[in-house]
Amino acid sequence: MADLKRPLRMCIVCRARLEKKELLRLKCEDKKLIKYDNKGRSFYLCYSCTNHLNDGKLNSKENKKIQKALCFQCKNKDEYLVQLKEILTDVR
Repeated sequence: MADLKRPLRMCIVCRARLEKKELLRLKCEDKKLIKYDNKGRSFYLCYSCTNHLNDGKLNSKENKKIQKALCFQCKNKDEYLVQLKEILTDVR
């Protein structure tokens, strides 16, 4: 049999291409960051990028990189890192 290709998606922070099951899928709705609910546009974050937030070992360069990627996806300058941390505590 032929090998089936697995869908690859890109993390918006580190630009790594990973399988869908290795990524967290989120979307912006009404200036809030929420888990994807099968409606609308979404984006992916890999678990290695989200682990930096949970560990508290986030230096200013990584913090700015995540903040910039979230602002670009959500098209406004709200504080999304706090919302992302809340989502990660619910997911884990």
